[in-house]
Amino acid sequence: MGEFFKDFKAESKRVIWPTRQELISKTITVISTSVLTSCILLVLDWVYNNVLLLLHQWI
Repeated sequence: MGEFFKDFKAESKRVIWPTRQELISKTITVISTSVLTSCILLVLDWVYNNVLLLLHQWI
């Protein structure tokens, strides 16, 4: 178990951590993409639901 933490500590020193500005920029990108994807799925779900309702009325 001690070897694991020793390796973990050594590996974490080699990581290139993002700057604060990079972190903020990438976080905004992820949140924006998530919101956009959610909106697209909302519209597609609404269209699909209404098409099915129309088909159900015709049958």
